[in-house]
Amino acid sequence: MNQYIQSFFEERKANWLKARVKTSMSDEEQGNLVAEANEKFSLTTWLPDAAKRAAWLSIVSHPGKFSHPSAKTTSIIAIGKSGQDGYLRSGNVEYELDVFGNAAAMDVYKFLTLPMGDGQTVLQHLERNSAEIQALLSVSTASYENLKEGFITVKQIDNENKTDQLVKQVYFPVKEKYHLLSLLTPSGLLTKLKAQIDVMRFSEAIQQAREFRKKNEYHEHGYDDLLELTVTAYGGTKPQNISVLNNQNAGLAYLLPSIPPTLHQRQIRLPTSNFFRNSLRLWQFQESFQTLDRLIKCGINNKPIRDGIHNTLKFLIDQVMQRAFHIRATGSGWSEVEYYQNLPLAQRIWLDDAKLEQRQNQDDWLKEVAAAFARWLLDSHEYLHKDTQVKLSDDELLEVKKLILEALDSDKEFFK
Repeated sequence: MNQYIQSFFEERKANWLKARVKTSMSDEEQGNLVAEANEKFSLTTWLPDAAKRAAWLSIVSHPGKFSHPSAKTTSIIAIGKSGQDGYLRSGNVEYELDVFGNAAAMDVYKFLTLPMGDGQTVLQHLERNSAEIQALLSVSTASYENLKEGFITVKQIDNENKTDQLVKQVYFPVKEKYHLLSLLTPSGLLTKLKAQIDVMRFSEAIQQAREFRKKNEYHEHGYDDLLELTVTAYGGTKPQNISVLNNQNAGLAYLLPSIPPTLHQRQIRLPTSNFFRNSLRLWQFQESFQTLDRLIKCGINNKPIRDGIHNTLKFLIDQVMQRAFHIRATGSGWSEVEYYQNLPLAQRIWLDDAKLEQRQNQDDWLKEVAAAFARWLLDSHEYLHKDTQVKLSDDELLEVKKLILEALDSDKEFFK
């Protein structure tokens, strides 16, 4: 018998005697209790009794009682496949299995998890019928096969999948139907996560680093921390009613923050079919169009008025060009996505830096974009000022096209 198993029985016997031996007892009464304890916790007596009580326990990976202490679900041992997907999930983390059942049989589980000489547990040795476990369980009061059969029941899996109305449920869409899923908790994963976070937050080295920070002193390694953790409790004042691992953690577990990201409204909308219709909002240019309309309506044809119209048109064009630059700044290659394939090629060359070479070395796109640009400007002025019959003159229309081409060509030269 190795030291771990020997210590297990000595501890059990000491606790049993401590609860029964009183200082007022005579030496004979105390001696009788010691003799009874020696008999009760001998291998010949304890092993057959423990093998029977093992049926009161179930080893699982996902206990249903984390949803509700009264939930009765199938005992499931599910180990996910490992994958380099970046998720903290079953399969990507190695953790111990949990157990739940009658609290009066928890000593059986502790016995089964004791390490043998090679470091493997009693249960692991039972599963492979090692010579060491056969020697340990060779007692006169029961056969090895009967003892093994009793202890192995802790890992028996039900033939049918049974859930419980107290378990959290979710309807998950599958094609045109739904699957009703019962959500179970990977308690071993919770325990492993809690252990790692506790080391990160409360280990001696971390506490020392925190003290350095409080004193505003340099620390060679510093420390890491996790913010916005939530602590949840399972089982209330009786965490043992949930599972063994839950009891070891005093019912406490950490929840990592899992909240939607804070989204900021994008000031520029990427165009799907036409930059001038999809990405420009008339109200953003309304003041400039009003200035332009007043200058046109005044009926005076002199240099200050002509300069005013020229400068207002140039300002409007510059405003639109700034929005085009913002779209380029969103990243190269965005127009290659299928969602944006209806955008004319000329506008994709103009707006997407993935097509910078075409923008620099080709001229066909210039005329097409300039025509769409001029059409938007004239249509916008007409739409915003429907009450007036005054429109841009032919000279002013030529001025518009000239200024647009100059702006586009200047932009093209800039990127050469």
